[in-house]
Amino acid sequence: MFLSSLRYLTILLILLPCSNAALAISGKEISNKISNWLSSNNVSGVPIFSSNRIYKNCEGDIELTKYFNSYKTVKVSCLNNDDFQLFVRIKLDEEVEAKQEVKLKKIENQNNYKKKIRLSNKENTIKKIHKVFKLNRGLEKNSILEGKDIKVIFSSIPSQKSFYKNKEELIGRKLNKNLRMDQILHPRHLDEKFEVNDGDQVSIVSDTGQVSVTVLGEALNSGHLDDLIKVKNVRSGKIIKGYIKKNKIIRVFR
Repeated sequence: MFLSSLRYLTILLILLPCSNAALAISGKEISNKISNWLSSNNVSGVPIFSSNRIYKNCEGDIELTKYFNSYKTVKVSCLNNDDFQLFVRIKLDEEVEAKQEVKLKKIENQNNYKKKIRLSNKENTIKKIHKVFKLNRGLEKNSILEGKDIKVIFSSIPSQKSFYKNKEELIGRKLNKNLRMDQILHPRHLDEKFEVNDGDQVSIVSDTGQVSVTVLGEALNSGHLDDLIKVKNVRSGKIIKGYIKKNKIIRVFR
């Protein structure tokens, strides 16, 4: 009985180192994995790593990755063991290292160029100044814009870009809604621009033979040049028709 137990204990002691070895991975194995991985990525280099060291075995796959986007250092990880993690320095061939440096420098230059373009576009946007036409005071619907009602400011805000180039395009236009002071003037705030507007004072010109008679009138319609509209003779109250000409002249229709 004693001899049988002694024999069993001896066998157990012999098998124990073998069992521990089966649960370990050597530095040489890790170096070989790294070398094969570098070759598969067309990288020529040698791991600076002790082949004699023994590490706890990784039961799953070993993952190899570049560290800081460079083959100078390789990260060794075990996919099913977060504690198994090594960083191995790689001695790259000078040519490979030089290519890597050139590649990283190119990426850096591209990023700097894109950043420069973005800043340049931003500066150009800020420097672009345009006129903005605003009201000097609040006005009610149907008011006719005069020069004193309009002020000009300069702005770099894209949303405040004006639809008009100068005041003259706005003077004489009729508002189609109530507007507050400092309101930016947009086409939607104004009635269509006519040569003569309903209610304007006009000059009624009547040609009889070689004689031309001019009287003060009031437009009863709005219209463009050469439109036929109704006007009222302010003195007599008589309503007649005439064609619109420049400078608010109405030539009597016959």
